[in-house]
Amino acid sequence: MRTPTETGDGAPSAAASSGPGSSGGSAASTEGAVGHDAGTGSGSGTGGAGDTVALGISGDDGGVYAGYIALLRRRVQEALTYPSAARRRGMAGTVQVEISVEPTGRISEVVVVRSSSHEMLDSAALDAVRALRQIPFPPGVRPRAIRVRLPIVFELR
Repeated sequence: MRTPTETGDGAPSAAASSGPGSSGGSAASTEGAVGHDAGTGSGSGTGGAGDTVALGISGDDGGVYAGYIALLRRRVQEALTYPSAARRRGMAGTVQVEISVEPTGRISEVVVVRSSSHEMLDSAALDAVRALRQIPFPPGVRPRAIRVRLPIVFELR
């Protein structure tokens, strides 16, 4: 069975505030700057082929799964935290992960496809996705095994 690969449009991001009056906590937002320099706080998308959802199945509309990809992205965003040690050290970057989802919605595997160059951020991205365990497909979307590539942005603000 061929498993489609989808690329999410937009990216979960963990943003950390620094400076006077900062609470030092973490916040996550899909309004992150994927494909932009860390700290700009503007822009969205991945700046290239990642801007669209693409299914690897002929005769199938990738748009059918766009809602599921958006749901997956929101759930990752909710689970994502910016490691405090990485924040203190000024680490920022984008981790590209590939998530394998079973027809039941169970997250069966997550791997780093492109590193942020910081092991601490890569691990935080993997931990956020692994914490999800299962995200069932919504009504009207045929459950099937899929792989989703998702950029996860860590930026200092």
